[in-house]
Amino acid sequence: MFKPSTLKTVSYIALVCCSLSLLLAIYGAVVVGQWQMYLSIVSWALLIYSSYLGTKLATYELYDEDIKKPGYYIYGILVIFVLFLCFNISLGVLLAIFLAITLHNQKTGFDSWMREKNNEI
Repeated sequence: MFKPSTLKTVSYIALVCCSLSLLLAIYGAVVVGQWQMYLSIVSWALLIYSSYLGTKLATYELYDEDIKKPGYYIYGILVIFVLFLCFNISLGVLLAIFLAITLHNQKTGFDSWMREKNNEI
């Protein structure tokens, strides 16, 4: 469940799901005219970025405990997608911002750690 190859596959699935949700939100905002969908557009764009960061984090050689945290976030993105698809529940911009910032900070930290690791060799 938290192997890097599994996480990378699930991240790609989340990336596709978030892209589909973004298209649905754009359709809802432009064609139907629901103004609430504009917030969903921002949320899904941030969740696409979070899914992209999940794919990048899965390529690093991480310890088991380090791979679990991004794994939970990626699986959470899939849960958000199912809620949006089945019940049209958009959990909001704040959750998307939290996920994007957290995964961005983790990627930044692992990038600097990998640079330091490569410089020591």
